[in-house]
Amino acid sequence: MVTANPLRNASPPRSLHIALWVLQSALGVALIAAGAWKLSLPFDQATAMFPWAADVPALYTVTSILDIAGGLGVILPSLTRVAPRTTVFAALGVVLLMLSAVVFYLLRGEPSETVPNLVLASAGGIVAWGRWRGAPIRAQLPVPTKWTSPLPDAAPPAEMRLYQLPTGTYRTRAALAVAGGAVTEQRAFAATAVLIQHPKGDVLIDAGFGAGAEAHIDALPSFRRAPHELADTASTQLSAAGYDRKRLLGVLLTHSHWDHVSGLDSLDVPIWMTAAERKYAAQSKSDPVFETVSRGHEIEEYPFDGPSYLGFPSSYDFYGDGSVVIVPAAGHTTGSVIIFVTVPSGQRYAFIGDLTWQLDGITDRLEKPLMMRMLADSDAKQVRQDMERVMALQDHLHVVPAHDMRGYQGIPLLKPSTVDAR
Repeated sequence: MVTANPLRNASPPRSLHIALWVLQSALGVALIAAGAWKLSLPFDQATAMFPWAADVPALYTVTSILDIAGGLGVILPSLTRVAPRTTVFAALGVVLLMLSAVVFYLLRGEPSETVPNLVLASAGGIVAWGRWRGAPIRAQLPVPTKWTSPLPDAAPPAEMRLYQLPTGTYRTRAALAVAGGAVTEQRAFAATAVLIQHPKGDVLIDAGFGAGAEAHIDALPSFRRAPHELADTASTQLSAAGYDRKRLLGVLLTHSHWDHVSGLDSLDVPIWMTAAERKYAAQSKSDPVFETVSRGHEIEEYPFDGPSYLGFPSSYDFYGDGSVVIVPAAGHTTGSVIIFVTVPSGQRYAFIGDLTWQLDGITDRLEKPLMMRMLADSDAKQVRQDMERVMALQDHLHVVPAHDMRGYQGIPLLKPSTVDAR
């Protein structure tokens, strides 16, 4: 179950949101009213009040229309939460418009006329700063209908265990992680493998960073490289825990991007993936890491030949007992999957890969930023649909986005004192 988490990033003070709303509303209404009033004036009255209008009547009309557009831009995107970052650009446009008016009046030798423009420019600058860094407004997905049907049967064996193997982190800006994230906020993206111990054989969910992670990062386009910190690989952690490698059936990939597969370079086990993801990886131009680390590995493809599962159209029951069920989620990549795990205590997990990078995506109904959706997702519409499915389930299970360390809370670390090394 996803609940309020003390590690979640603090929200801006409510008082700041309220103050910005008041200022936005006042600025927007003032601009709309001024523009509409100027357009409604008979031209002889307009020239009497604004002598310059007689010299450049087109400028008078254009600036009146821009006043209205700026006012609408300052209010509507934030109010409707449709592309709310447009508020920032509208406010900056107001600043530019008003400062241009100041220069215009100064050139005409009318400095006293600049006061209203300077006030409006100041208000626009405050709104732009506030909605960019101080208290951004986030575009949210619709509230999904909660899942009310009975949960699917699952019979995890009593010996089944779940462990996390954190292999490092890399840093990115919150503004690149979730829609409306702050530019100034840094987030640590997890690269964590998860070990499922099961009497029928064990499996890792993803492989995290590998021994050759530095070389793997260097193989990426420069815009995909990020500051990072490496920890022990999954292979090293298995050895340190005294784990019996003969039990490991392989690595079950959520998808084939480098930060999920790098650790395959030191794991001599099969790779479990869909045929669609295998094809995606083979055709990838900007991420050659999978093709490098998968050489020599046996590839196990599996079909989605099972029934619908928790709102997803088909499934694959890995062990046949409902404890590990995989469903297609072909939006981030064309063969991405979500892995549902049920442990003996009855706790259910959803390992959602990169459906969303951070828990905010589920708890606050936030997509990736538009630019990142365009760069990183194969099918943004499918991602949105699958996010809504997971959001509908969040009262019933623990959601684990691959790159949010908060999602791994409660999953024990792999240690010699805890692992079943049979």
